[in-house]
Amino acid sequence: MYYDEAVIRPYARALVLAAQNLGMLARVRGDMEALQNQWEGSEELRDWCTTQRSLPKAAHAEAVKALWDDTMAPPTMILLEALSTAGLLSAIPQVIQVFRRFADLAEGRVDVEFVFATTPSETLLKTLTQRAIAAYGEQTQITVRTDADLGAGLIIRAGNTQIDASLKGRLARLRQLFR
Repeated sequence: MYYDEAVIRPYARALVLAAQNLGMLARVRGDMEALQNQWEGSEELRDWCTTQRSLPKAAHAEAVKALWDDTMAPPTMILLEALSTAGLLSAIPQVIQVFRRFADLAEGRVDVEFVFATTPSETLLKTLTQRAIAAYGEQTQITVRTDADLGAGLIIRAGNTQIDASLKGRLARLRQLFR
């Protein structure tokens, strides 16, 4: 399931701030890597996270604790409990992605990612790369990839900023408007 980043961002930002305040950013980053690996490696986990919305609210935190309590740092557990209560455990991959951007920014690193619906022209790629380096410095790490699921357009992610000019993103925003 795809969630608009405006829904995900507060969770990721709060996790980074809590981890920083507790001096646990590296540990929480490790938790996020472990969660990513679990998500990718377990269809059962993905199914459970998608269907757990049907649990009574009181059971959400207990279910999350039973699954992850002894393996995750306290800030990560609070995040997972909050996601579960909000019915957003299926957003774990997006939360991880946004968390990484906020954590990198907190550590003074800026990665810029260009996600295109189709392979970009050399001219466009060169122009965007030059602008990113001018904005963020020579140490900027540029990543370019394609994702046909975007339909058309592109997404630019830089630090904690995302510009979604994709057809998929536009349709998601329209769906949110009409709910």
